[in-house]
Amino acid sequence: MGTLLALSLVDMKTRISLGGILLACLGVGGAVSPLAAQTISSAANQTLVVADPSTAASAITIVDRNLKFNNDLRIQIPAALAMVWDATVATVTVTGRSAAKVSPILLPYESASKIVVLNVLSNFGPADTVVISGLKFTSFTAASGPASLGLIEKSGGAVVANDTRTKIISAKVYAVLVAPHATTTSQLPSNGLNYTVAFTVTNTGNGSTSYDLLTTKRPGTVISTLSIVGAGITQGANPDSARLTNLLAGASATATVAYWVAMAASGAKDTLVFKARAVLSPATADTGKLTVTVLRPTMTMTKSVSPAGTQLPGANLTYTVALSNIGSSNAESVVVVDTLPAAVFFKVGSIVNTLPAGVSVVVDYSNNGGATWTYVPVSGVCGAPAGFDGCVNRIRWRLQNPLSSTAPNNTGTLQLVAQIR
Repeated sequence: MGTLLALSLVDMKTRISLGGILLACLGVGGAVSPLAAQTISSAANQTLVVADPSTAASAITIVDRNLKFNNDLRIQIPAALAMVWDATVATVTVTGRSAAKVSPILLPYESASKIVVLNVLSNFGPADTVVISGLKFTSFTAASGPASLGLIEKSGGAVVANDTRTKIISAKVYAVLVAPHATTTSQLPSNGLNYTVAFTVTNTGNGSTSYDLLTTKRPGTVISTLSIVGAGITQGANPDSARLTNLLAGASATATVAYWVAMAASGAKDTLVFKARAVLSPATADTGKLTVTVLRPTMTMTKSVSPAGTQLPGANLTYTVALSNIGSSNAESVVVVDTLPAAVFFKVGSIVNTLPAGVSVVVDYSNNGGATWTYVPVSGVCGAPAGFDGCVNRIRWRLQNPLSSTAPNNTGTLQLVAQIR
């Protein structure tokens, strides 16, 4: 193919040889469309929020064949966006085919931190590309935008390309949700054991928000707050307050409240109120509540003797102790001590116990008024006739299992026989 197609175009920039034929790349109206000498493109559009903390900028890809050694590379935030670069960022990550041509160590920010400056280490050529990651925006002072970042090729130079993506700063919307809004529990008095309840705080607004976490008690006669803890939470000067810092929009945090239950009467109630309140918008708040009902065993005991009335010496008397747990919780570690009058002898082997299934008992004896409990009854000692012990003066029953508060398993009897001296 030796045919030559001649084109007379003054602005022709590009010629392509295909088998001896020269073709020109023509634009609209016959004009040539040259490849762009420089472009800047963020990885994504970004929406920032007024008063938010420092926020990472999406990665920025730059193509610029005109960048020269010692002229530096500048990325400008336009005046239309009420924010600046975070000047505490001193190094970035540089990737791309030309990463070695740009230093990751930033030069001083310019124009009151509106311009970030990167050191160009060698001249760029066609198709040289770098990707800049790790920059941050900060000081979002007003709703503004959308607008695009600008690329500058030298100090004092004009913007030569605008970002293909946009940034926008939205007005701050404060909102919060606390869960559960209401829950209940029944607890024994703490007696050395503390309890916890977990509340979930969710930022339902549009930006990062810090919240004051506060607890109150109504009427406050049973519950005492000990602490408020959790990831991102700092305890305040007193156990009733804490602060949850910079919770992102849509994110949740768990606040665990430790509390103590007083030795109140069985059935007594108290409510712990947990509030999450936006630090910069005190009117924005939500609450959760925990209502605590006190559980307590309540033991009653009656003692009877048979036969009743006045009896002569030598008569056998049967003493019966009736136990009952009329409270709202199982009674644990129940101990009953009975003192024998000096006028009787204890009948050896006369103990009879009637307790609910699953409740066992250990019986101990004392011959010294309860100072020790190792005595073993012996027939005919301390002036007693055969079959009786005159040394025993205390008897102790120790229940080895909890006594229920639910009938019919909440009652029992303890029985012994003594003889009048």
